[in-house]
Amino acid sequence: MSTNPYRPAPIGARRGGLAEEVADYVRGLILTGALEPGSKVDQDAISRAVGVSRSPIREALVGLGKEGLLDITPRRGAFVARLTPEDIIDHYELFGIVSGRAAAMAADALKEEDIDALQAVHDQFVAGASPSDLQALNDDFHRIINTAAPRRTRWLLGHLVRSVPSDYYEFTDGWNAQAVEHHTAVLTAIIDRDAEAARDTMEQHLHESGVAAVAALRRRGFWADVDDATTDDANTNETKIDMNKESA
Repeated sequence: MSTNPYRPAPIGARRGGLAEEVADYVRGLILTGALEPGSKVDQDAISRAVGVSRSPIREALVGLGKEGLLDITPRRGAFVARLTPEDIIDHYELFGIVSGRAAAMAADALKEEDIDALQAVHDQFVAGASPSDLQALNDDFHRIINTAAPRRTRWLLGHLVRSVPSDYYEFTDGWNAQAVEHHTAVLTAIIDRDAEAARDTMEQHLHESGVAAVAALRRRGFWADVDDATTDDANTNETKIDMNKESA
């Protein structure tokens, strides 16, 4: 992992208030494995990277504590929570349930001109681009689908999308090939006005996104201490089994 995980925040990345901006930034560091589980959050480094004062940083950290991404200890500070692979996949599956509902609504109600726009975005995505362009096209693809959902569902989807890495296509190398296959299935279901298929394919898409995120985090050593301990336990058990066989 990088010796300095607090990379400068992208210019023009602000999407809301200062606390929300800080929360997005720190959440991204955690969910891409830049900040290791159990590590203390450096508020001074965040201030330099994002260019904000301590007040919105404290507000953001409290919010991330409520999300379960940080453990807040009075007079000691904020520490990255020890998330499990199941935690990550559970979040993506929850995202998938809500996104699947929106996709089903899109199959029923999306206007023909919006479906044409969805097809155009998908065609650009299939053609391939840089990771940042793929991310923007992915966001456009889901945004068009989500317009079919009612306002409260769109609000919830907006919250859920902020709680996954904003640079997912850089974070999960090679994911675009799978995403093309998934998006094609979702688009086909919407064109066919098959609400159930649209729901199922979208839910599966987000589930697989979670699996890919876990794999990317594991490659970056996010669970290195846990994996090492598991391996040691397995080796110990194998040794005990061999010793029991010899003594039998």
